[in-house]
Amino acid sequence: MSRQRRWGVLVCIALLAVLLRGWAVMRLPTDYDEPTYLEAAFDYARALQAGDWDGVIDYEGNREHPALVKILYGLVILALGGDPERLVAELAGRALSAVWGTWAVLVLALLDPLAGGLLAVHTLAVKYTSQVYLEALPHLASIGAVLAFSRVRSGGVGFWFWLSALALGVTAASKFTYLPILFPILYLALGEKRLRWHDLLVYGLAALAVFGLLNPMLWHDPIHRLADSLFFHVRYSQGPRVQVAAYPWYQPLTWISRSPPSEWHPDIFFYPGLDGLICLLALPGLYWEWRERRWVVVWIVTSILTLLLWPTKWPQYTLVVTPALCLAASSTARHLYRALREQDDYREWARQMIPAPPPAFWIALGALGLLIVGLYTATTLELTLGRLGWSALTPGNSLLPGQTVYAIAAGPEGQMVLGTDHGAALWSPPQTTDLPDRWQVYTAENSGLPGNRVLAVACDRSACWFGTDAGLARYDGTAWQTFSAAEMGLDPAPVHALVVGSDGRLWAGTDGGAAVWDGQGWTPFTAVTSGLGDDRVLSLAVQPRPEGDRVWFGTRAGLSCLDTATGAWLSFPHDFDPTWGGVIALLVDSQGRLWAGTLGGGLGRWDGAAWQFYRTGNSGLPFNTVMALAEVRLGVLWVGVAPPAEVGGVLTEFDGETWKVYTPRNSGFSGAEPLAFARDGRGRWWIGTRTGGVDIYQAER
Repeated sequence: MSRQRRWGVLVCIALLAVLLRGWAVMRLPTDYDEPTYLEAAFDYARALQAGDWDGVIDYEGNREHPALVKILYGLVILALGGDPERLVAELAGRALSAVWGTWAVLVLALLDPLAGGLLAVHTLAVKYTSQVYLEALPHLASIGAVLAFSRVRSGGVGFWFWLSALALGVTAASKFTYLPILFPILYLALGEKRLRWHDLLVYGLAALAVFGLLNPMLWHDPIHRLADSLFFHVRYSQGPRVQVAAYPWYQPLTWISRSPPSEWHPDIFFYPGLDGLICLLALPGLYWEWRERRWVVVWIVTSILTLLLWPTKWPQYTLVVTPALCLAASSTARHLYRALREQDDYREWARQMIPAPPPAFWIALGALGLLIVGLYTATTLELTLGRLGWSALTPGNSLLPGQTVYAIAAGPEGQMVLGTDHGAALWSPPQTTDLPDRWQVYTAENSGLPGNRVLAVACDRSACWFGTDAGLARYDGTAWQTFSAAEMGLDPAPVHALVVGSDGRLWAGTDGGAAVWDGQGWTPFTAVTSGLGDDRVLSLAVQPRPEGDRVWFGTRAGLSCLDTATGAWLSFPHDFDPTWGGVIALLVDSQGRLWAGTLGGGLGRWDGAAWQFYRTGNSGLPFNTVMALAEVRLGVLWVGVAPPAEVGGVLTEFDGETWKVYTPRNSGFSGAEPLAFARDGRGRWWIGTRTGGVDIYQAER
């Protein structure tokens, strides 16, 4: 490739990297750790502005990571005047990160333009080098360290030697998780460059000096502070956040073999994610790299082994290996291209030896190709249109504490209250459209929740209620109040259902009966002391009436109803077969009809006089296990159903005559089992699922 053409290619690669990272800078939502690093940057900026060097050196916040990147973010804040708006500071920090990420692409492209192009579009690299994270600078420095060392003369010390030592020191001063880059450097030093031991010692001391110089945190007490920082990561890897994530040991392979950001942010990563293809091409590339650049193989193998062995499996950690994967994938692509070029010598021979197909063959082949393209285009168009209006919240793209969301309710001030398998969460909408949404996560460890498995939520005008597998709690925004089973007049049991009546009273359904709270005390109801058909109450619904609410109780044995105006009970002993597993979902629609979802008996409708049941045998209901119900429009229901013995579920829409099924093939629905429905203040429907977090749907306006 000529010099002029090479520079043209490099400019195109740089432009591509800039455009993708610039788009991500502007569009990505605030990620989990960005507020932490931004707060540290503000603190460093204040200390630097005041000339408080002790404040910089002895800064206590976020000490587990070296200080360099956070101080550089702080310098950006100083350049903005010292106290800019948080959004402005975040965008400026992201822009600096994107600059480093673009330079990382260029550095790799100087060695291998195709590898640089692959890194430019790698979705994990784009995402984590376009946010206020610590990744972009060590990503750049680690690439520079190993590429510079690959140019060191055998047995000699020179410019590339010192540049590599400098880059390695910057890597260590930025983030410790990029230090596996030492392995390919050591291989080059000992296996290929044959450096003398004292040259290697000089290299290590130079890198260590740069690390110490650029990490002010160590200046007052280097040994103890470095030990504290390193041991923090060991403790953190065994801590609750890592344990809650519960990623398997092979999770890093999952990150690099897919394109997760394309799933998390489909509106931002609008192009097909190539991460999986890059990983696939890198596998045969190991063969050629072993013959041509063995240090690339060492880089890949040692980095992946480190990722697999280290208990913390966050996706951004994989940036330590993505440049090497791009180099190996580039090697595969180059050798395939050369193999195809070599076939040119055989084309003339093949043309003479193999008879040419008749025109009809080419017409048929073209028609088949057009048919395939047409079908693919139609399918893609259907899927794209079906996904409009859909989004999702998962622990991977938000602060949602768990994948299983048992219950959702709209809060009194526009919040959405979610009960999950790892605590409760309050989501608040952004104050303005250019700010991120806000999260508050409550667990048994940091709040008054009796247990972390939150099975039911409900909100009245002054507080939110949380039913857990260990009891009931009330939170008014300031203080928690916990109610034991004894205070409710019931035996200890999980709280499965909560509902607020039109008179403001709270009804609770448990495995030990039901109870109602009037603001002063509890009144219990059991099968022995009332007309409740069974003590195991799975669901509740309130039917408002001027003379007094009707309260419906879905139990393991069927359905019961209390008329609060008269105190009379109504039960349906013969309409619900106990072998169905019980009534898990109840809904009173806008026409006053009661809908009952059962665990095996389909969907029942009570019009005040008789029951009608919809099952797989007499309707379009996909499965007879009905987990959740909601009226999304006048007379139109959403029915969440699940197969009896398989993972996953189906969202079904029923207008009284026809059934419409939502699946991942025709919509943005995740395909996880629906457990709860709720509508927020924007008119969006939130769907809590068993394995997919929350699906959100904004209907057409």
